[in-house]
Amino acid sequence: MASSVFGIGVSGLNAANLGLSTTGHNIANVNTDGYSRQGLRQSAPYPQLAGSGFNGLGVKVDSIVRIYDQFLTRAVEVAQTQSSYQNTRLAHLSEINNIVADPTAGVSPALQDFFSSVQNVATNPANPPSRQAMLSSAQTLLNRFHVFSQRLSEQRSSLNGEIENTVSSINAYAAQVGDLNNKIVVAQSSGQPPNDLLDQRDLLVKDLNKLIKTTSLPLSDGSINLFVGNGQGLVVGSQTYTLGAVPNPADPESLSISYEQNGNSILLPDNLVSGGQLGALLDYRSQSLNLAQNSLERTALGLVTTFNQQHKAGQDLNGNLGQNFWSYPTTNLGAGIDAPALGVVRPNTNNTVPATANLTGYIQDISKLTTSNYELSYDGTNYALANLSDGSKYTLLPAEAAALTTPAGFTTAGGLSLSLSTTPAAGDKFTIMPLKGFIDQLGVRITDPREIAAAGPVSAVEPKAPAPLNTGTLKITQPDAVAQTTLTTDASLNPNIFTPVTLTFTPDASVVPSGMAFSVAGAVPAVAGTVPYKAGDTVSYNGWTMKLDGLPASGDSVTVQKNVSTASADNRNALVMGKLQTNRVLDGKTATYQESYGRMVATIGTQTNEATIMAKAQDKLLSSAENSRDSVSAVSLDEEAANLLRYQQAYQASSKVIQIAQKAFDEIINLGR
Repeated sequence: MASSVFGIGVSGLNAANLGLSTTGHNIANVNTDGYSRQGLRQSAPYPQLAGSGFNGLGVKVDSIVRIYDQFLTRAVEVAQTQSSYQNTRLAHLSEINNIVADPTAGVSPALQDFFSSVQNVATNPANPPSRQAMLSSAQTLLNRFHVFSQRLSEQRSSLNGEIENTVSSINAYAAQVGDLNNKIVVAQSSGQPPNDLLDQRDLLVKDLNKLIKTTSLPLSDGSINLFVGNGQGLVVGSQTYTLGAVPNPADPESLSISYEQNGNSILLPDNLVSGGQLGALLDYRSQSLNLAQNSLERTALGLVTTFNQQHKAGQDLNGNLGQNFWSYPTTNLGAGIDAPALGVVRPNTNNTVPATANLTGYIQDISKLTTSNYELSYDGTNYALANLSDGSKYTLLPAEAAALTTPAGFTTAGGLSLSLSTTPAAGDKFTIMPLKGFIDQLGVRITDPREIAAAGPVSAVEPKAPAPLNTGTLKITQPDAVAQTTLTTDASLNPNIFTPVTLTFTPDASVVPSGMAFSVAGAVPAVAGTVPYKAGDTVSYNGWTMKLDGLPASGDSVTVQKNVSTASADNRNALVMGKLQTNRVLDGKTATYQESYGRMVATIGTQTNEATIMAKAQDKLLSSAENSRDSVSAVSLDEEAANLLRYQQAYQASSKVIQIAQKAFDEIINLGR
């Protein structure tokens, strides 16, 4: 009996001692990140059968286990990857928002200042300081475009470095998880859980989810498998696979994510790499940085191309037609027409070598130009044009495909004219970045203030002596060249604009109330008969428009011809150039230059505001998830203090059992003396 009581007491001592050790371990790790408190799992041993029944044999400690909830831990990992995603996205959006939305040093104030200087030239067309101020303002605007473009390019370069560093960290964490998997499998083969190793692995998985969203699958041997993307195994048991940051075949200047397995490199589409810092960096690049850069480039391109066309429709102080005010890369289409060249066209690095076809083109319609990049692909039968911003894809019709391989080319819905030198090999792809690098090659071409074409190209003159003079009250508003279109393939001026056109007035009783009509000589195409006249009418021929008023007399005439005067008061073309600021020529003719740029600024601002709200919300969700986990797994010093007292008392009580058993044994021994 005494021996069984001794055994019971010793088992109690051992259990209490383990309890004290475990409690001390918990207290020591109260501030250890990721630590799960531990507790004893104990049971009563199988009792011993005696004549009076089953006698208990004390207690045994089955295991020291983590107080752990798998689902709460997984909830923390999910919240962590989303919180990290939103905070990384917010940090980068805040940077770009500060660049594009600067209220004093931004593009919009510089645009306003430039058009103010154009208006000043219209007010004082012969004033040299006004003309010089316009050139200076143009250079300031150009510098502003260059500075902003450079800052956005620096953002892209920095982004590539961040992607590389993040991928390296992901690979390092994955290797550590694989190493711990191996140690855990070996340790768990003893039949007991290696609690501290399990905590370390959980912490690594949480840290890994800061960088990229992972899906974990626990296995029966204690290891876990981790998957990323579309089910690519990052950690499979103790085997780890790596990600790479490699140049994108479509755009080598941008890094994409590759999955390395058995010596093979598989490129992962950006939309499959989600969550965490890496997902945020890729989404920021595609949704925000590309938008900001392309919008800035499009604003500059829309401004300078339309301004150039209008400037060439005027006449300078030397009596010459205006030349290009801005300089930029162009494609010569003949007949004096130079269309803006495509920014960058890149054959995919996986294309057939040597290349069988070359893709060229130009920007054909400014109003249809989007902020997207495109990819033209050929599968051996069909051509497809994919919009890389929204993922939409358009398969060219047979007639369009046939036009694509002709010099005339195929004009896309986005206002691009594309032409292939010949049919490419099946599987070949071409990346089209219509706007890339435009600002880098942009300059102010006009350097002489006298060459600013502020005057109109044609003028209306009445007969002068010795010819018979007009005797009526005809009032003439000097003609303007017909407003240009958004097509870059259109000439700035009608080729017949300098063909003199003479309007001669004759009585016509059928015309009420003026009783006058006019014949037209020199118009192309020719005008037969006479045209009824009404005061206030606007007439248009050979690419110009002119308003007539008053009541002409029979035989009165007016001739519209090339402006041969260098009169300094002529500001007609300067007025039209000033009005370009309010012309809606971008975004499908729904926005001015500033409105189009402002829409991008508003989009970036909305994204920033959204990211601010989402980051705060995800931080709260993460905090809530961590609190839920901690309510189960975290160390409570108050609870552990109570456990210390409990185990101390259990230890003392077990000692007392042994002491009493010892006294009972001594009494039995003494009976025989």
